[in-house]
Amino acid sequence: MSSEVMLGTLKVLVVDDSETMRSLLTALLNTMGISQVLCAHDGDAGLNLFIENQPDLVITDGAMKPTNGYAMTRAIRSHRAPDGGLSRAAEVPILMLSGHGDRQNVEQARDDGVTDYIIKPVTAELLCERVMAAIADPIHIVETETYRGPSPRRRLVAHNAFSDPLSEN
Repeated sequence: MSSEVMLGTLKVLVVDDSETMRSLLTALLNTMGISQVLCAHDGDAGLNLFIENQPDLVITDGAMKPTNGYAMTRAIRSHRAPDGGLSRAAEVPILMLSGHGDRQNVEQARDDGVTDYIIKPVTAELLCERVMAAIADPIHIVETETYRGPSPRRRLVAHNAFSDPLSEN
């Protein structure tokens, strides 16, 4: 299946408290051939849209009020199916876009279950690269009594469009 066909079938949820950023991300996703883009202004609204629509990919800001992207990610990872079991939708790739590229925020994102971390500002090229990576090469989901998501022991790279990737160990 070609990348255009694959991307054209995706449903993406964009969660950001900035209307400008939501519009920019929607436009960038549209240029990639993704036409099904849902938008929310905070983590609560994002979680509701996630539950109602079960998107294939989530792109979220980290710092939002009243509910930030970290809390929303934890809620998505622990989402339950109607029968009470853990939902397969909770394994959705989650990309976090943040203006904060410091080690503490990257580690928190990793520990909360974020798939990939992108430092703002984002370029069309970097967004496309990270979306393709998230869809084409899904990460392994681990599950314990207290956690469900990507392995918290993995190395999460903070991608920056204007310098070498920053990483934490």
